[in-house]
Amino acid sequence: MKVRRELAYAFGLCCLLRAGALTPAKAQSDGAGSSCADLRGQLEEAQQYVHRNNFPRAIQVLRLAFDACPRSSAAGVELTKAYVAAREFREAERTAKKVLEIDADSEAAQFLLAYSYFMQERFAETGNLLRPFLARHPENAGAHKLMGLTLFFYKEYVAAERELSIAHQKDPNDREAFYYLGRVYYTQNNFPPAVQVFSRLIALDPDDYKASDNLALCYEAMGRNREAEAIFKKAQESAKKKNAAYDWAYANLAELLIKQDRAPEAIPFASQALKIGPQSARNNYLLGKALAAKGEPEASVPYFQQAIQLDSNYPEPHYALGQAYQKLHENEKARREFELFEQAKKRLPTKQH
Repeated sequence: MKVRRELAYAFGLCCLLRAGALTPAKAQSDGAGSSCADLRGQLEEAQQYVHRNNFPRAIQVLRLAFDACPRSSAAGVELTKAYVAAREFREAERTAKKVLEIDADSEAAQFLLAYSYFMQERFAETGNLLRPFLARHPENAGAHKLMGLTLFFYKEYVAAERELSIAHQKDPNDREAFYYLGRVYYTQNNFPPAVQVFSRLIALDPDDYKASDNLALCYEAMGRNREAEAIFKKAQESAKKKNAAYDWAYANLAELLIKQDRAPEAIPFASQALKIGPQSARNNYLLGKALAAKGEPEASVPYFQQAIQLDSNYPEPHYALGQAYQKLHENEKARREFELFEQAKKRLPTKQH
């Protein structure tokens, strides 16, 4: 579940959609015969729909173009991009493979296929495709970024840092690669360079809510709690402007306040996080934890139960629910939750180095 939530914010489409982009003239020369005569016009028409975020219509136009001119790798690549933009990753995968049957060396199709694997959480296939791809195309910044993200989700942080650093060097304007480099630093507890990354991103865009949220996490880890609290609140205000569905800054501040024994202050932030993201096991857990810390174990129980229902492999809600049952003198239920807590801990993946 955590990987899926991270993926929701990973790898924007802006850089992807220009990967391997072909000019209309080149696109037209790709085809053969009269069926491809209007290919250039069709690609230009589809591009207009893409610019207006009308991806279904773009896909319709491009599918007709590719059907009419099945030897055109340009039409196939543009159709794959449109599927990716529409988040239809299985169709993107299928179309990229068709392009590679026409042109096995297509850099754009290989990259888009790797990306479609990545967004389906098929990380092993992503890495297996990207390794030989990068050996052939070492200057492809997007591929280094995608490899870095793949390694990040595999918890191979040293290798992820290397790939994301290369991606940033090759494309200094790619803020997303830079952001994930900061995430790698933070995950490795290497806070000074992480602070530098997130501070730089905020300087470039004061309303970069993800950078603010992560800067606050760095400050919290460094014991600079007052600064962390202020920047979590800044991240919340920025998210209201840019992405109202972003609940992390509320949940992270709630957790900080709970750790500081300020449960009554944490409850409004935990409640807001849950209002934004009701299907988040963590948000349910944090509100339950705040209520329990405030001395309301009975009120906390439904939130712990919901957290467990949403993610049975999440250990902490089991332990917290066991504690709540103890306070409610339901000792048999408490014992069972403590057992489930130990079982869930054993199922957690071993950290890779």
